[in-house]
Amino acid sequence: MTAVAGRRHTTLIAHVQTWRPYTLWYVGLLGLAGAGLGGGDRDWWRLLAAWATPTIGWIGGHYLGDYFDRRLDAISKAHRPIPSGRLRPQAALGCGVACFVGVGALAIAGGIGTGLVAVLAAAGIIAYSRGLKARGLSGNLARGALGTLAMLYGALVVAPVGWWPLVAFAVAFWAHDTASNLVGTIRDVAGDRAGGYRTVPVRHGDRVAAGIALLFYLAAVAAAAVGGLVRPPDSTLTGGQGGYLLLLGLTAAVGFAAFATLLPRRDHLPVRTALRAHELLVLERIGFAGAAIGLGFGLLPAVVLVVPALTVSWWTQARMRAGYELGPPQGTPAAGPSPAAPPAGQVTPDPS
Repeated sequence: MTAVAGRRHTTLIAHVQTWRPYTLWYVGLLGLAGAGLGGGDRDWWRLLAAWATPTIGWIGGHYLGDYFDRRLDAISKAHRPIPSGRLRPQAALGCGVACFVGVGALAIAGGIGTGLVAVLAAAGIIAYSRGLKARGLSGNLARGALGTLAMLYGALVVAPVGWWPLVAFAVAFWAHDTASNLVGTIRDVAGDRAGGYRTVPVRHGDRVAAGIALLFYLAAVAAAAVGGLVRPPDSTLTGGQGGYLLLLGLTAAVGFAAFATLLPRRDHLPVRTALRAHELLVLERIGFAGAAIGLGFGLLPAVVLVVPALTVSWWTQARMRAGYELGPPQGTPAAGPSPAAPPAGQVTPDPS
């Protein structure tokens, strides 16, 4: 491999790591869940837009999040693409903006409603990355709201025939993603504290953060169950409400298993324990969205979508997640050029 080819390969890997392919499929499933629950027009191009637009926005959000977090990552995660020098900050910013432009074009084409949701989502991503992420529970709630907006976007794409069934699911996905994001902060306590971030586990300890996350998760499961019960039955759906509640129950069992690894621990959790719990929630939430898809489209379409998403997410998470979060194993050189130590005046986090 030539030097030029090697650099291109390194840059490509850096982009793929920035996408977080183990989290990439969930938000598109939320868009499809909204399209199914909305009960509107289900033309193939509408369903494609319901999946693609949130997915492109998700990728753009990761680019911008890593751009805004580059100085914090230089403190605690110097192996990541930007601080390691494998991805230029300007390239990450440009890719993030390009994704947002694509989302804007698709959203405007969908009408006023989808355009408004896209604007709210973009504002939420920027607000979370630039400031709210460092300020505790408000950041977790803002991050959780992005899942709800993805679901509502999918509903608006198909022009929903009724809004009441969507209310419970809006609450469910908001509470669920808030819980998942809060668990994610537990694995980053050392770096967040060093960077001046005042997250819930930094301020109150890991156990309190895990307990609050569990309360949000309980609220999410309860709201999702209510949503399944109040949604008008549709005899054309394979499985119907019974199949939905069964899938929801199986998914919730996985979620509670993740929390069972956190709550019995002492106040300070080992980083790998917190990471494993979040990895389980990353897979669980695919099933959570899949249950809603099953309610709107039927169990067979849900299985067809969920099984490949779970497989790819599990495989990529097993191969990439620990290295991205914790760095290469001891004694293994990081890929790409070694990062230069940031000047003393540039190590403060962007959101401060």
